Amino acid sequence: MADGATSTVAALVGMVPQGLVLLTSVAFGVAAVTLARRRVLVQQLPAVEGLARVDVVCFDKTGTLTDGTVAFDSLVRLDDQAPAVAALGALADDQARNATLAAIGQAFPAPQGWARRDAVPFSSARKWSAASFAGHGTWVLGAPKIVLAGRPDGLVPQAADLAASGQRVLAHTTESLDGQTLPHGLHAAAFSILAEQLRPDTPQTIAYFAAQGVALKVISGDSPRTVSAVAARAGLPKAGDPVDARDLPQDPGALGTALEEHSVFGRVTPQQKEAMVKALQARGHTVAMTGDGVNDVTPRH
Repeated sequence: MADGATSTVAALVGMVPQGLVLLTSVAFGVAAVTLARRRVLVQQLPAVEGLARVDVVCFDKTGTLTDGTVAFDSLVRLDDQAPAVAALGALADDQARNATLAAIGQAFPAPQGWARRDAVPFSSARKWSAASFAGHGTWVLGAPKIVLAGRPDGLVPQAADLAASGQRVLAHTTESLDGQTLPHGLHAAAFSILAEQLRPDTPQTIAYFAAQGVALKVISGDSPRTVSAVAARAGLPKAGDPVDARDLPQDPGALGTALEEHSVFGRVTPQQKEAMVKALQARGHTVAMTGDGVNDVTPRH
């Protein structure tokens, strides 16, 4: 009996060396240090092992696919007689300009003879900015749904169909600015199309994950069309079939099916991001979630 027990213990020690636990801990520690040198915060030693099993990566758009900056992309004229280029340059010639006007200012220099008389700065609540110029009337630059609200001419749907990360409508009127109220009698002059700038390594990163057989899911709070356009530029597979998260089912099973079939999701709330991760995990996936915003911290399982 004693000989049998001794032989069993000896065999087990031979198969599972006592130093294995220490060796494994050292390996995990070295891996954590290596990741830290690449600016990755490791909170648990087995994190590297978990990363090796990841087969689905969910990520946000702004600050992850893109670097958070915008640049002027193109100008769609709606009135060939309107001095849209000069107006854009004049609007951008403002010390208090926001990121949108800064991007436009890079493309259109300030024109001569446009003396600014009054201005309304951009506000996220209003979603437009405006300025009046001596001899050139009042010009407004803002979100199409706000500036063109109530118009029956189909310009709002046209703006929605423009596959870009941002559209601003340029409109003008002969009326003066009255406080922070949108002027009346606006006439649409052009659509100014903006594009978010991809991170330089984004296409290579997308291609790497695809080669490793890792499924990628873009889940963003922005418009599905916007997310789709940026994802397509980054080379994401199935980027042209975006889903509006407001139409997603709440049932975890049905949600998991939608996640398996699509790769791009817009109008996603932080709570939905967490539900998406759980739905994928319920289907046997090991899921990683990344992003640069507070709403990307919520799905932490």
